[in-house]
Amino acid sequence: MTAFTCVATEVLTTHQKPVGYAYRTAPVSPTDSGWRFLSGSESEKYMNQPTHYITCVLADFAGEHPEVAALLDHPAGSAFERTGGDGAFEAVALD
Repeated sequence: MTAFTCVATEVLTTHQKPVGYAYRTAPVSPTDSGWRFLSGSESEKYMNQPTHYITCVLADFAGEHPEVAALLDHPAGSAFERTGGDGAFEAVALD
């Protein structure tokens, strides 16, 4: 069974911040799910550093961030942002 991967910023994986923004692109490899996860507070300078991106096993990442599980069946081109006081994700336009 193939383990699909995702990409998350180091803020999420190392510093254990919650996911604030998630989007799905077309996969770049056979095992890539296309999912990308950010806290939403990363600066442009931070985002310009490739070392701040971590490739993770998608199932492991979703286990550590269960709030994203409901998003995973959405197709490439989908984007979600955490809004409001309840912390729910809402669909947003993918920029």
